[in-house]
Amino acid sequence: SSSSSGSGSSASGGFAMPDPTLMDVLRVLRRVHLDWSSGGEESADRALDAQRKGVLDKVHLVFAGGLLETPDHPERCAFWRLAESLGAQCHRKWDATFITHVVAGEKRSGSVERAVKEGVHAVSKEWLLHAAQRWCKQREELYPAPGVLPDPSRLPPVPSLPSVEQRIKAALMAVKLIPVVGQNGEQRDFRLRVATRYFVGPALWPRVNALFDRFQALESNPNETSNEERDRVLKELTRLVGDDALGRIVSATEPPTT
Repeated sequence: SSSSSGSGSSASGGFAMPDPTLMDVLRVLRRVHLDWSSGGEESADRALDAQRKGVLDKVHLVFAGGLLETPDHPERCAFWRLAESLGAQCHRKWDATFITHVVAGEKRSGSVERAVKEGVHAVSKEWLLHAAQRWCKQREELYPAPGVLPDPSRLPPVPSLPSVEQRIKAALMAVKLIPVVGQNGEQRDFRLRVATRYFVGPALWPRVNALFDRFQALESNPNETSNEERDRVLKELTRLVGDDALGRIVSATEPPTT
């Protein structure tokens, strides 16, 4: 997958995450120009289409967890059409001989359970959406399906017995792999969730994930008691991650203001 480098400072003097979107666009345009100018494709349109279909080339996937609105006609569903536009081959049924990915919605399913057991990638829908946004296959370990804990050996490494500064640096490196797209609150929370894994041990990941899920539910359906409960959730997250670390990560994962 692609990444961009660089650093910046926010107006308040804090660290501002660079937006890798422009680098991704430049990378695609360079490849399109090379394919077209070298005669590999007869037109820029054909070259652009070839680049798009190469994003998920050799990926064979099934959908799970309620992502297909019309299971009897999956080819009509938005996620199915999006995956095919990126070059993936979509299948109605699981087949362990060739399925490489299970893309899951919010519900835990038998396909996800089987994927985890058999070592097949079980990823969230954001893995597919971000691949489409960035025209680049994303790192599966950063997009675990709901309810699936990531394999710590696949996450960007954290030094043994690291200082808080080392953990923050590693967390921000992982977050930088995830694009900033507008002011989407769910994506901001997803980036923050990835970063917090560098501050809690594997034994606490289920609790941290549950806290994030609860916070998102409260944000989506506010009521008279939601503010009080949201404060309790934030207090527990702060206790688990650390006040200074959480504050700096929150600042870094905020989308840029325009």
